[in-house]
Amino acid sequence: MIVDGRDSYDLPMIHPSLGFLLVKDVFTVNFIHPAYYSYNNSASKNRMGRTEPSVGRPPAAFRKDARAKKAKATINQLIPSLLVTHPRARSGINAAELIVDPPRSANTQPRISRGQSAGATEQSDRAPGQIAVSLEVADTLTVARRLLNQKAAQETDVLDLSNKSSRVAVLNMASPLSPGGGFLNGATSQEESLCMRTTLLPSLKDEYYRLPEIGAIYTPDVLVFREADSDDVLSPKERWFVDCISAAMLRGPETDLDDLGRGSYTNDKDREQVIRKMRTVMRICCDKGVKKLVLGAWGCGANGNPVGEIAKAWRKVLMPGTGTSHPQKRKAKKNEESWEGIKEIVFAIKEPGLADAFAVAFGDGIVRINDKDEEVEEGESDEDNGNEGDGQDKESNELLAQIQQLELRVEATHSPQLKTQLSSVLDGLRSRLKDE
Repeated sequence: MIVDGRDSYDLPMIHPSLGFLLVKDVFTVNFIHPAYYSYNNSASKNRMGRTEPSVGRPPAAFRKDARAKKAKATINQLIPSLLVTHPRARSGINAAELIVDPPRSANTQPRISRGQSAGATEQSDRAPGQIAVSLEVADTLTVARRLLNQKAAQETDVLDLSNKSSRVAVLNMASPLSPGGGFLNGATSQEESLCMRTTLLPSLKDEYYRLPEIGAIYTPDVLVFREADSDDVLSPKERWFVDCISAAMLRGPETDLDDLGRGSYTNDKDREQVIRKMRTVMRICCDKGVKKLVLGAWGCGANGNPVGEIAKAWRKVLMPGTGTSHPQKRKAKKNEESWEGIKEIVFAIKEPGLADAFAVAFGDGIVRINDKDEEVEEGESDEDNGNEGDGQDKESNELLAQIQQLELRVEATHSPQLKTQLSSVLDGLRSRLKDE
């Protein structure tokens, strides 16, 4: 510390989140080391013209350490206290089960609702068996919470926090190796977010790991007690329940890139394995009576699965045989599984760029909601609105989606060689976009 004008270089760092440290000294000592100089209290402005001290984010390592401490406090102190007052959540943990390679469902073939708003879930608005498929730029629990707040059979808005009639479930895109992934180390993926905000983690028992290639953990009655990015705990009246299916996607599959930077699996067996994993999730949901399901761009982050492959695989599983008139494919469609009982599926993807790439690859049949506070249905174009040039705009949008997808892959990859290759393709795509 600097006292009476003496200089010292071994002072602790001061950060806005620790503003109680040495704040008095900053304004009372005659001299302070330049490393601590934010602004002179006697001056109205500093050299950059600011009248207030700069407030920046803590270093990444500092933030990760803070998340790790919060995670440990959550699992060791908060969740045990909540389970005392919420016996239903405690029963849900005890009822969790590992389901390995569930048998094929014997349901009838559903009709897929194409171009239908995700908000229209009333049975009176759809024929039996139709599934509303949509995409929302939001986190998993935000979407799940919205699905609880929809019209019930009484045609009135009912907030079903108990989830007893709504029957909403979410897919936990889980680590195959350890319960909660990097939750206790301060990681920030989807699984870690679920563990920070719910009672999910205690149900992911060590004995279930390593997770099977074809299988998942089903946890009913998971209690949600936090909102996103909040340290506060919801009041008892605001807490709600949701079911959870925890399953792992392929990790680091071999992929190829085309000239546009679009990734695809090198081996067909990986593509087939992804399909089997997705069908497993859907079979479990049907068997457990799920009505509304929140999915995502499964494995498209650090696991390195191409978003185009994942989107197309989900489409094949959810909408078998759509968009084809080939006799053999129509015959194959009859042998595809159906998901009777599931009324609505929402893909929750937080990153707008990844959401765009997913929607482009998925194609017709998915509804974009909450984009600029509007619902944008598939098939809508500039030509439909009386404008020209829709073809060029569509091409630019697709190119932009590819760029955003590739940027995410560059950021996620740890291989210098692959990063160089991806960056080269990315530069080419950016040049094309600039020319257009």
